[in-house]
Amino acid sequence: MVVSSDDEVALIRALLRAVRAIKVQDIDKALVILAKGEKQGTPPNPAARLD
Repeated sequence: MVVSSDDEVALIRALLRAVRAIKVQDIDKALVILAKGEKQGTPPNPAARLD
């Protein structure tokens, strides 16, 4: 068993909530954007919006 501090538990809980909130549709949009960038030979823009 691993003993975690309160801060570590809070961080893990926040990460799990964030992962749970990710929607498959958003992931698909991101993959399409990345694929378009690869075809054009340009690096993807991390600041680009997925909306």
